[in-house]
Amino acid sequence: MSKQSKNEGTTPSSCLKVDAQGPSAVQKLALIAAGGLVVAGVMVSVIAPPAGVTRAPVAHLESGDLIDVSALPVISVESTELSHLKPETNGLTVAEMRQVLAYDLDLIRDGASVPRVFLASMPSALADVQETAVKKALFYKSVLPLVLQVNDEILANRARLVRLNAELSSGAEPSAVDRLWLSMMSERFGVSRNDTEALLKNVDVVPPSLALAQAATESGWGTSRFTREGNALFGQWTFAEGNLVPTDRGDGKEHMIKRFEALIDSVRAYARNLNSHRAYREYREMRATLRAKDKPLDGRVLAGTLHRYSELGVEYVNAIRAMISHNSLSRFDDARLARELSEPAA
Repeated sequence: MSKQSKNEGTTPSSCLKVDAQGPSAVQKLALIAAGGLVVAGVMVSVIAPPAGVTRAPVAHLESGDLIDVSALPVISVESTELSHLKPETNGLTVAEMRQVLAYDLDLIRDGASVPRVFLASMPSALADVQETAVKKALFYKSVLPLVLQVNDEILANRARLVRLNAELSSGAEPSAVDRLWLSMMSERFGVSRNDTEALLKNVDVVPPSLALAQAATESGWGTSRFTREGNALFGQWTFAEGNLVPTDRGDGKEHMIKRFEALIDSVRAYARNLNSHRAYREYREMRATLRAKDKPLDGRVLAGTLHRYSELGVEYVNAIRAMISHNSLSRFDDARLARELSEPAA
């Protein structure tokens, strides 16, 4: 694909970043009946845990002009997919953004928890930030909680798979609800029914260092047109009508960039893409190998398997690895969300 125009993004998107199919409406209703609804409040969304190539210095943000966060608009949302989340955070000023995301990235590296605060959309004002270090830090602080939330959701499913794998291995019969859930998961990831060993290769997290590097690269640090207009952090391709048409799309090409209701939906789709698309089987195999050897899920190592993510191939891999190294993104791989909403961020 030809390179995107400057106002859309900084790197080309991949022809393989197609949107994966989710569960059917009937399956979703079954899961909702079995598991209940998630309740979230949004302008800045707060979600309870589901279970138990640019050189830049590490940024220290000033607090900026103080604002009354409680006075900002809040929208109540009740949905397992948060599909009705509205991009109310798009209009935040830089000062408001700093106040909402008031935590220190260095302390996160040293073990402090990440506040459970999720932006519904990337504030347009981010594009006006002239200081590169400040822009990057604000971007990381906007996206990191989303990545950690999605990883927590994946880990909850993975824990359930581990339990069911042990039950099936012992000859036990899973409950009706677990059988329905396994059937849906098998369909989603294209594996044989009850093949929990295969599912465990698909249901696993994305290292935050890798997700942050790809999001920064694909979204131009959160300032691309696709991010502003469609909450698209990862340049995911689709052929469905009603999505974002690249300005410089080549003749004869029909792809579009998938738009999302909220940033977290973009992160979920990205994780599902890596966990299900045939182009990223090498990624999943490498991740499973690291797990089997009890080694950390290294973003730079796993980036080496994503040469099919972009038309740039190996050049893209090298750019992502450089992004991780030069911005010290591996420091976030052990980051964890605060367990309670009231827990101090730092």
